[in-house]
Amino acid sequence: MKVFIGGELEHSISDKFRKARNSVIEYMNCLCDISCINELSFYVFCLKGFTTKPLSRYSKKSNRIELEILLPFDKFEIANDSQCVEILKQSILDAIENYKNKNIPQQYIDVIAERIKASIND
Repeated sequence: MKVFIGGELEHSISDKFRKARNSVIEYMNCLCDISCINELSFYVFCLKGFTTKPLSRYSKKSNRIELEILLPFDKFEIANDSQCVEILKQSILDAIENYKNKNIPQQYIDVIAERIKASIND
């Protein structure tokens, strides 16, 4: 499985987000041998004053899960690098654990969540 993390960010936090994302991507290597899903994409919003209900999508054709995540800008802006990593890791884990889709067996989602949890806690 391929993992992608991108997003729309305030310029003032783009470097912090890039560092956090690069660190979190390393934790996602534990998913590379999962074949039940081809790609898992996280689209992160971290913008001043921005609110939305994060969406989730599943493309049956490409067997791809897309999850939107809303990071709290104020919290992320004042966090140090290690706190930014923790905020992003927890947000990704929450998004996976809360994801439901009738076209994907729940045990696939559970396996992904358990692998991420185990990797984060190592």
